[in-house]
Amino acid sequence: MEMRKRILLIEDDEPLRESIRCFLDQNGFLIVESGCLAEARLRLEQKAFDLVLLDLTLPDGDGMDVLEWFAAQYPHRIVVLTGTGSIETAVLAMKKGAHDFLQKPVNPDMLLITLQRALAFLQARDECRDLKREIGDAAGFDKFVYRSRAMAEVIDTARQYAATPHTILICGETGTGKELMAQAIHHCSSRGSQPMVSVNCASIPENLAESELFGYRKGAFTGAYADSPGKFLLADRGTILLDEIGELPLNIQAKLLRVLEESEITPLKSKKPLPVNIRVLAATNKDLEEEVQQKRFRADLYYRIDELKIQIPPLRSRREDIVPLAEHFLGIANLVNPRRITGISSAARRLLTRYDWPGNVRELKNTIFKISAAGLQGEIGPEHLPLKFLHSRKRLDPGGRQPSLAEVSRDHMQEVLRQCGYKYAQAAKVLGISRTSLYRKMAEPERLPSRRKLS
Repeated sequence: MEMRKRILLIEDDEPLRESIRCFLDQNGFLIVESGCLAEARLRLEQKAFDLVLLDLTLPDGDGMDVLEWFAAQYPHRIVVLTGTGSIETAVLAMKKGAHDFLQKPVNPDMLLITLQRALAFLQARDECRDLKREIGDAAGFDKFVYRSRAMAEVIDTARQYAATPHTILICGETGTGKELMAQAIHHCSSRGSQPMVSVNCASIPENLAESELFGYRKGAFTGAYADSPGKFLLADRGTILLDEIGELPLNIQAKLLRVLEESEITPLKSKKPLPVNIRVLAATNKDLEEEVQQKRFRADLYYRIDELKIQIPPLRSRREDIVPLAEHFLGIANLVNPRRITGISSAARRLLTRYDWPGNVRELKNTIFKISAAGLQGEIGPEHLPLKFLHSRKRLDPGGRQPSLAEVSRDHMQEVLRQCGYKYAQAAKVLGISRTSLYRKMAEPERLPSRRKLS
């Protein structure tokens, strides 16, 4: 059973108040009455209401004077009642936060329509807010493609951290997706509707770092023809990502620490600090603890940004994610490639999985995109992969199992075939077997080794 909507009726005219109460009660609303502003404030503090009907002329004050306070407590939930009915009054009431406006004497049908319309607006607003939250999540962690337990734990941790106001240090090798992680955290945080500004600390020249981060005033240096806000002020009320923070010069680290501690910046050539409300995310591919020991990174700044930490594992330590990621990037490539690739062969998957991926996810993405750009049609096979995959010395499958002799032999034959330009007669001669045997061995289906049960 749907609960009745609760309405606070603030009206000093007792007969009119009773008339409105009876009418709305008959139409399914629950009415709480108040004859003055003081009583109304008390009611609002004691209970929650779906809508407020506010008369502008009350014995202890002008409703217009307190309308902003009421609207702040109940945004888009105030319907004003007035006997003046002027356009100026209606416009002023709407500017002060009223959702709608009714003139006395109140038409019952119009009152009912106005209240139903206000409630429909509030429902649509709530649904829109829920949709934005879902979209924010889709724009965030749902962008990650993974199958490994290690990455699932990282994502779960990041989701929990996103809901906090704390500074987060995101660590990981180059190409693991640190910036994507920062974007996901921002989108799923309470600041998701506010701007996110990314700063690549490694790309800023030392002599420009302070002005880039904190801004400057006109005339601060040659060429400063106008004020510049700087990255921190641009990110006010939102999030700033300090990517590759380990590359910041020591003197800038000291000024950054002060900004984080005081929540204010001082632009170059300005004597007046400016307050900033920012959530800070930092990312690095360096071991900052080692950098602190080597005196290349300030210990106090490290402990300030290390409130929470997320360590993204390299791709080689979560090999079960390689094929899903490759298929994901292949799907993206097929959207823009008129010659669609149908899939990845089992032999190519095995080679992709055994490769160490020093460039991590970024290298995998570029590999798939390059194959797609070459105009391949059909299935990606070992012959379409760069030579470095065939020469890889990594011989472990996703579960860490050592390959069988048959698998090593097959890989070797595949490598010799490639080097011979896939001329079977020449490759068979190099391998010391007949061409028929080579054909037969390469045509044999791959088999997983049987697993013996321990008794």
